[in-house]
Amino acid sequence: MEETICEVDWDLIRVSPFQPRRHFAEKELKELAASIEAVGLIHPPVVRKIESGNKLLYYELIAGERRWRAAKLAGWEKIKVIVSPYSDDDAARATLIENVQRVDLNPVETAEAYKRLVDVFRMKQEAIAKQVGKKRSTVANYLRLLSLPHDIQSSLSCGEITTGHAKAILSLDSDELQQVLHDLIKRKNLTVREAERESQKLTKRPKSKSLAEKKRDIHIDELEEKLQHHFGTKVSIDHRGKRGGTVAIQYYNLDDLDRLLELFFVTTGDKS
Repeated sequence: MEETICEVDWDLIRVSPFQPRRHFAEKELKELAASIEAVGLIHPPVVRKIESGNKLLYYELIAGERRWRAAKLAGWEKIKVIVSPYSDDDAARATLIENVQRVDLNPVETAEAYKRLVDVFRMKQEAIAKQVGKKRSTVANYLRLLSLPHDIQSSLSCGEITTGHAKAILSLDSDELQQVLHDLIKRKNLTVREAERESQKLTKRPKSKSLAEKKRDIHIDELEEKLQHHFGTKVSIDHRGKRGGTVAIQYYNLDDLDRLLELFFVTTGDKS
């Protein structure tokens, strides 16, 4: 079966579930609609038939969603399309690849498209790179964006931060530090170079102790104070959790050591 060109009702077309693009700029759609009104639709969208037996259910859009949407804005009730005999897998793959080859997908949409090619079609990063005309490292870097917290991905999607900013954020190894840098970039409107410098500073910053560690430290401090009061000298406790630890009691001379030993004997009851 070959491709055919025909005119179909606009509302008989459905967007493919594999369409990676989620955002369409209203201004750009209006400009495209004005162009379609003026010169017509030069490149028709590509669709395939979805049927039940011999009954047509609808047309699934494979390529050209912007043109399809703009035609509606232009007031068209019917639109010329190219009907292609794609199989389910071929249609899904074509939808993803056709869209990631475009320059107007945002970085997160591109990353999600690559991930679906990996997850659904078991494509290797090298194969994806070849299909979309990119380096394998570029595909890998896009996929890394999906490991960012969702609010940072959202900032990247809407253009509040760039992929350069995202790369600086990804250089940090904890969600907490990533959030700190993300907020700093937005609040101070940092350039990518400035964000990279801030990332290096955050990497060198000592990690804050957990709440459990802080509670443990307070308890150990109290014990040290009690022992220092009892022995009349400096006492240090090195607590290592479940592995136990050590207690160090400082003496200043031999007479002081004798004094401490006498205290030990009194405490333990051993006077031999």
